Amino acid sequence: MNPETNPTEDAGTDGRPRVWLVAGLAAPTREPADHPPVRDDLMRRWEPRPDGTYQTADGRHHASWTELHARYDLVEVA
Repeated sequence: MNPETNPTEDAGTDGRPRVWLVAGLAAPTREPADHPPVRDDLMRRWEPRPDGTYQTADGRHHASWTELHARYDLVEVA
């Protein structure tokens, strides 16, 4: 299988931004170990917090990685 399309491979190690889609995959997508800042499909930027959760830049919204991944298509902010 092409490693770029294999959902079990760790992506982003080649320096390219990663993309996480809500659509069902053959295997569940693991939470990235590096907790990158991400942008959702509503163009909100989510920043990682020290407690492992994420918050929007304005501080009004908070979510875990699991919640973000379940609700939005996410793109890593490079």
